Amino acid sequence: MKETLLNVALALAILGGSALITHLFARAMYITCPKCRTLNARRRMQCRKCGWELRKATNTEIPSA
Repeated sequence: MKETLLNVALALAILGGSALITHLFARAMYITCPKCRTLNARRRMQCRKCGWELRKATNTEIPSA
């Protein structure tokens, strides 16, 4: 029983750690468009789906949907 609990804890630690690393990578590499919520590469100036200006959008209010 003790060994099973340790295996479950190890599996949860591995899965949780990989989810955290993936989340941090995505936040570092992508910008979410405030208008349509599409992920865009940080180098983009406009959203690839709706065309909203991403750089300008970060300095203004979020548009209403």
